[in-house]
Amino acid sequence: MQFVKEIHIFCAYTTGLGFLLRGVLVIMQSSLSRHRLTRILPHVIDTCLLVSGLLMAYLWSISPFIHMWLSAKILVLLVYIGFGLLMIRWGRSSRRRWLGLTGGLVAYSYIVGVAHSKSVLSYFSLI
Repeated sequence: MQFVKEIHIFCAYTTGLGFLLRGVLVIMQSSLSRHRLTRILPHVIDTCLLVSGLLMAYLWSISPFIHMWLSAKILVLLVYIGFGLLMIRWGRSSRRRWLGLTGGLVAYSYIVGVAHSKSVLSYFSLI
């Protein structure tokens, strides 16, 4: 069980760093942002993150219908995906790309805070 949690944590931090790096590449309009590995690797990491999260929820019998912090993580995950799409696919202007990157990083930070605190207040519950 601990191994699944460690994989989940590794993938969570890796996906955040990858989001930041890919965002910088997109904003700089670097050809690396269109490289095959740059486009495929995030999906592999995010799939491992999702599978490990679902496995932990199953093994620990945690339901998003009972634990509101998990519901919040799932809801903000959808917002994070939306900001990622804005940054990478829909970001025709530099302003939209920056909005996607910034919004995605804020959503990602909230999700990590919820994971650490097990509260919908995220980092604010730790104060």
